[in-house]
This record gives sequence, C-alpha cells and structure tokens, in this order.
Amino acid sequence: MSNKELQPHQQRVVDEKDQLKERRDKLIDFLQKGQPSFIDDKNWALLNEQCDAMNWYYTILNSRIELF
Repeated sequence: MSNKELQPHQQRVVDEKDQLKERRDKLIDFLQKGQPSFIDDKNWALLNEQCDAMNWYYTILNSRIELF
C-alpha cells in the first residue's frame, strides 16, 4: 500500500479486512480446541468450511489492498 491517504471506499476494504481477521482468528482458536460435545458433526464440518471461506476472502481483501 502506498503512503497516500486512502479513499473512503478503500478504507472500507481495510476495515472489512481487519474485522474479518478478528472473526477468523476467533474461529481458528475455537476450532483448534477440538469439537465440543454440543456441536454435531455436520455443524462442525460447516464451521471448518466457513473458516476456509474466511481465509479465502481474507486473501482476496489483502490482494485488493495491495493494489491501492
């Protein structure tokens, strides 16, 4: 990212990436603790897929930010 001031739409992308990182990191921490008894196998699998999707989205946002 260059040293120029970000445009409002660019700042929104940065803010979104930061918020996503916080949510993604919390989900990763949760998943690393192992499947709790109150979450069935299907929901556990979906949480893992959600984490994969969040990682993919985070990568895309970072790539967009690099173009600013």
